[in-house]
Amino acid sequence: MSVNQENPLENQPGNPAGQPENINPQNAETPPNYTAPPTPPPFQAPPAFGQFWGNYGGQQNLPNATASLILGILSIPACCFYGFFGIIFGIIAVILANGDIKKYQMNPNFFTEVSYKNTKAGKICGIIGLSLSALFFVFWVLILVGLFSYPALFHNFGRF
Repeated sequence: MSVNQENPLENQPGNPAGQPENINPQNAETPPNYTAPPTPPPFQAPPAFGQFWGNYGGQQNLPNATASLILGILSIPACCFYGFFGIIFGIIAVILANGDIKKYQMNPNFFTEVSYKNTKAGKICGIIGLSLSALFFVFWVLILVGLFSYPALFHNFGRF
């Protein structure tokens, strides 16, 4: 028999000086419990101006709330300008308000309730201004049609 066969643990590679290895796993040395230090969070940009601090807990205003309100209010007195400008302002106010109302209904927690109410008020004012302007426009069209249909009436109208 060879030497390796008689004492297989003593003459294995990695076993210095022919010392016997410890086969019992309970006596084997265990590596220490080492955990890496926690990594810092990745860099995050600061929030945009007014996004979290002055806007009711992180909620944002609807993007066209003020524009629809202003155009809706302007459409009411603009009906006096032959109804043309009132119709334009009213249509734009209603279109902007409808888009903002859809955005609010999709995610009501993201937008402020104040801007939603402003949007609804702009839509209502836009509808009122649009209908007044349409009535005023129809009134002027009827007057012009009547005056051009009856030139004698137009001639007599100027004499009063």
